Amino acid sequence: MPYLGTVDGDQVIPPQVDDNAEVTCPVCDDPMGVVKSYERGDAFVSRHFRHYDQDGQAELSTTDGQSTFDDLGNAAKCPGESDEHLKMKSIAYARLEHDFPDATVELESGVDGRIADVLLNFDEPCAPYGNGIAVEAQYRNEGKDIKAVTDHYLERGYSVAWLYEDDFSGYDVDLSGLLTVWPYALPDRSGLEGYPTVVRRLRQDESSTVEFEIPLPREFWASFDKSGEWVSVAHRYLRQGRYSHSSRAWVTISRSPTDHLTLQIGKKNRGFGGDKHRVTVQLEQSDCRRLRTFATELKAEGFESEQPSVDERDESWYDLTTAWFAGSRNVTSWLSASLSPDDEIVLTLGKKRRDESDRVSLQVDQTAVGALQAIADLLEQAFELES
Repeated sequence: MPYLGTVDGDQVIPPQVDDNAEVTCPVCDDPMGVVKSYERGDAFVSRHFRHYDQDGQAELSTTDGQSTFDDLGNAAKCPGESDEHLKMKSIAYARLEHDFPDATVELESGVDGRIADVLLNFDEPCAPYGNGIAVEAQYRNEGKDIKAVTDHYLERGYSVAWLYEDDFSGYDVDLSGLLTVWPYALPDRSGLEGYPTVVRRLRQDESSTVEFEIPLPREFWASFDKSGEWVSVAHRYLRQGRYSHSSRAWVTISRSPTDHLTLQIGKKNRGFGGDKHRVTVQLEQSDCRRLRTFATELKAEGFESEQPSVDERDESWYDLTTAWFAGSRNVTSWLSASLSPDDEIVLTLGKKRRDESDRVSLQVDQTAVGALQAIADLLEQAFELES
């Protein structure tokens, strides 16, 4: 499904042309038409281009919403071409236009000197979004200061959506991570004379965060009736989302109904109602040290050392470090970190019992190092409370 075309020699994406525009395919030079956004069952299909001579034909690829060049050779059907960043902006534009039909949506429009990839404006401020919504589509771009850009929009009454590749599925985008003006922004501090002291304090400039780890007293832990229930002890996110609550990868310590401390690593698929995948393993007190050592080696081998190139590796997947947990007589469990063929760091938590195995793998960033170190410390405290 093409998202890139040309008009009079200039590159265009679907939001930039009228519904009846004649667009040329940059791959085969054949004419293309514009297909407006629509809903197909429960799925949303964003505005896109389509070759005239391919109307009514089934799409050849469902993996990413666009046919491949192998398909072209097999079926003589041109797949078109899509710059990924432009495609992300086009889908985000179509989704906002569909969800907010009374608002104005523009590509690369500015808010006081800051240019958003897609900008939605309301005629009047609308709760909880404020003056509008600024979309930043991040495609392999690590250069932006996310906090500074976010603060810029929020301070001017605009909600913010940071969109990454895993937020897009087919022809749709998940906007559930949208940061709305309320409660993530407060009004301007000017003109606050006469306000109660507490209001003025809430609107003061942000100060550095102070964090304390406060162990739960034995009496508090004992106050819970844990019989027959799972009780969550600690929870950390393994990669940085737009804010921690929107992340889709986590590590959790829990107490099982059989009074064993367990470690769980899980992830949630992108999109509304995405499936969750997780694995839970039983731990012993000696595993605190193994988990802490694993976090240290992950930091050194994964984020502080120069990684070998694909040509230098014996295999496309490169093992960084592995922690083998104490397990039990019938179960073997482990946590490993590997370098993928795409040079991404992937964590895998697995367990094996007899001929049955279970594992979950997920991509992480340096957030995982601090999360695993904190989990190791909290796990040790939990064992100490029980001893």
